[in-house]
Amino acid sequence: MLYLVLKLILRTGLWVFFRRFVVRNRHLMPTRGPLLVVANHPNTFMDPIVIASLLPQQVYFIAKSTVFSSPLHNWLLYRMNLIPIHRSQDQPGLPVDNEAAFKASYQALAGRKTLLIFPEGTSFIERRLRKLRTGTARMALGAVAQLPEVADLQILPVGLNYSDPTRFRSDVFVNVGKPIAIAPYLAQYQQDEKGTVNELTDHIRRQLEKLIVVTPSDDEDTLVQQIEQVYKEKLAAQTPLDAPRHVRDFLLTRAIIKGLAHFLETQPTRVERFRDRMRSYNQQLEELDLQRLPTVEENNVLLRQTLARTLLLTLTMPLYLYGLINNYLAYIIPSRVADALTEEQEFRAPIMLSVGIFSFPILYALQAGILWHFWPSTLYLLLYLISLPLSGFFALRYWNTLLRVRERWLLLRLFLSNSPVAESLKRQRQELIEELEVARKEYLHQQTGSQRFG
Repeated sequence: MLYLVLKLILRTGLWVFFRRFVVRNRHLMPTRGPLLVVANHPNTFMDPIVIASLLPQQVYFIAKSTVFSSPLHNWLLYRMNLIPIHRSQDQPGLPVDNEAAFKASYQALAGRKTLLIFPEGTSFIERRLRKLRTGTARMALGAVAQLPEVADLQILPVGLNYSDPTRFRSDVFVNVGKPIAIAPYLAQYQQDEKGTVNELTDHIRRQLEKLIVVTPSDDEDTLVQQIEQVYKEKLAAQTPLDAPRHVRDFLLTRAIIKGLAHFLETQPTRVERFRDRMRSYNQQLEELDLQRLPTVEENNVLLRQTLARTLLLTLTMPLYLYGLINNYLAYIIPSRVADALTEEQEFRAPIMLSVGIFSFPILYALQAGILWHFWPSTLYLLLYLISLPLSGFFALRYWNTLLRVRERWLLLRLFLSNSPVAESLKRQRQELIEELEVARKEYLHQQTGSQRFG
């Protein structure tokens, strides 16, 4: 019962927290066990919440033993379907004994339950996959070898892709892969346990890497994001993909990473020169308090759109002020609590979500009580309660639009003044795009040649 109540509350919280929550290949998610779900782990406690919200069946979570820190925690976490597992980094110098965890997991699988595991073992806000631990493969193979009733056990790989893991009203793209059947590995496992465990672990890693954006290092990730800012829309126009926007963006990012890896291997000096030019261009934008320059197409309608949006912002300011006054505390408290509790960015989002689940209804109830005290009308109370979340979303969208309009006015002032700085930035941007175009054509030509003679 506790699990179901929390799941309903957290589903609502996810709907509020994320601007876009998109799932690809949801039809591949089995609705019953025995099932092991494996995923990358970029966002600590947010990751299990996101995945569990998508599965209709109850999910059991393999969690690090350190969270089971008191009798009260133990009682609560067990009722939330958490199974403790010991990690070597939590007990340095001591032997790790996970016999109880494996036994509990086997019992859950024998009961045709669904288990969720993060085989990286730790959480990092990085667009890459760290080395996978072999526990998932050992658990799956051991269960099939020992329990005839789980012969149909599958492993479901799930890729979690966040636009900004720490930011409220960001996006999440959940990319579901094809389930991996364990039974075909059984005969090999009975002959070579260690080799089969390693082989299955490698297979899981390859499947997960297909479902996420993977950059080898922070420096390359930064360069990829800068290329996306300058070039992604042009690349999308030249690369027709019959796919929804979120899938298209995911595939284009992976294509940029693949192309960059090719040139880093074949022409590293050229990449470094380009990186320096890109870094200089972005530093100049930052000094002007700009995120990016508009494309030529955007520039043609920039003034008209900016004037229209400025007029709209002016006319709707009273609604914004209403939403701001009535929602400021509910929105700001989760952020302030996250600031107070942690300096680690990967913990901010789950803390904000957890606090927001309570801060919003409590503050809304208090505000409704104050209104009822001074104006006891059931109709007005109902209208007020309905207006609170709607005005909150409107205020948030208004603020984001205001920031974009401010940036557009800065651009207009820069361009309309015929500033040498503006001309220099436009020239640099065009040169960067032209170089990326040349590199794209070279890469495609080389790939075509390799396929022809390979």
